[in-house]
Amino acid sequence: MKKLLLTVLLFIGSFTVANAQAFGIKAGFNFANFTGDDAGDFNVLTSFHGGLVAEIHVLNAVSVQPELLYSIQGAKNDDENYKLNYLTVPVMMKIYLADSFNIHGGPQIGLLISESDNFEGFESNTYDFGFAAGAEFFFANNFSVQARYNWGTTKVSDAAEIKNSVAQVSLCYMF
Repeated sequence: MKKLLLTVLLFIGSFTVANAQAFGIKAGFNFANFTGDDAGDFNVLTSFHGGLVAEIHVLNAVSVQPELLYSIQGAKNDDENYKLNYLTVPVMMKIYLADSFNIHGGPQIGLLISESDNFEGFESNTYDFGFAAGAEFFFANNFSVQARYNWGTTKVSDAAEIKNSVAQVSLCYMF
């Protein structure tokens, strides 16, 4: 399964490099938690994400933005942090409502790279599929701030009824 996901990620990456009209970098904070029937004892884990973005203009006010991000997700309880380290590939369709403001949404796939030692008993799934939606505001030459919510649709583990839920705030610079 990991080989298939890696192949898909490489294919998307090579297509993006060949067709991108703008590249950028982004980084920011994650406010992650679990949702689901077994998520009652968990609280928000503050962590970070960062990586590369590319923007491909499709129409005058519409573009597609694939990203390749390292993202720490998970949750915490009173005693411990449960960290899941993902390589995520969100593919956002951006609709510009003004020159400096857009809303965006689309699918996201994540490949689990590692997990904190205390999470090993959950036998985590190696992938995470979900959707993301948010807004972006360009405030200076090529700088923008983004706010986004990611909700997982696959269970983090077959041993518990929990899914990823992440609110993100990012700073992005486009070249």
